[in-house]
Amino acid sequence: MQKIYFKKKVDLNHQLNELISISVDESIRYKMETDGMRAIGSIMINGEYKDKQEKHQFHETIDLDIFALFEKITDKRDFHVKVEDFDYHLVDGNLSLVIQACVYGVLDDEDRVVDTVEQDHDMDSAEEIEKLLREEEKIVDVIDKQESAVNDSVISEKPKEVPVLEENDDLEEDLGTYYFYVVQDGDSYETIARHYQIDEYALKSYNHERSLTSGTIVIIPYVI
Repeated sequence: MQKIYFKKKVDLNHQLNELISISVDESIRYKMETDGMRAIGSIMINGEYKDKQEKHQFHETIDLDIFALFEKITDKRDFHVKVEDFDYHLVDGNLSLVIQACVYGVLDDEDRVVDTVEQDHDMDSAEEIEKLLREEEKIVDVIDKQESAVNDSVISEKPKEVPVLEENDDLEEDLGTYYFYVVQDGDSYETIARHYQIDEYALKSYNHERSLTSGTIVIIPYVI
C-alpha cells in the first residue's frame, strides 16, 4: 500500500468565520495500459461555512492521474485509490486541508506528499501552464522546420519544476498531478528519470519519445 497526503488550500476570501460542515470523497476510474494501470479521477471537497452574516457553500476538487507500473502492483484486482482520512484547520479566514489517500494493490513504499497549487490573482496555475505550452510549441516548431537550436528567447536559464493540475495533451480526460521540467544542456530521459525516481521508459512513453533539446518541456507524471 502507498499513502499519499494531499495538501490543499481552499480560498474563501478570508471570510470563513465558522465551518459548518465538510466532506471529502473520491470519484475514480481505472484503466489497463501497456506498462501498468492508471487511476484517473478526482477528490471532491464539499462544505458549508458561515461568515459574519450568512452561510455559504464551497466545492473544490483535486484532479488525479496516478500510474502504477506492473512491477509495483501486487494484485491487479485490488488496485484502487481511496480517501481514508483528512484533517483541516482555519488559516486567516481560509481553509487548509491535508487529505490522506491510499493506493491499494501495490508494494509498500514510503509516504508521499503532494502540495497542490494555490492560484493567485496575478497569474494562476492554468495561465502558467498555457505559457509553458506556448513556449514548447514554439520550440517544437523550430526543431521540426529548421532542425536547429531553439531560440534563446524561449529557453530558461534554470530548470523549472512547476507542480500543476492540468490536462494531458492526448488524454483529454486524464487529469492529474504533474511536474513540468525544462530540459537543460546535457539532460537525457535517463538523467531526468533518475532525478525524479521514475521509470525511464515510462517517462519516454508519456512524452511520446520526443527528442530532447535544451528548452524542451518534459511532463513528469506522478508514478508509483
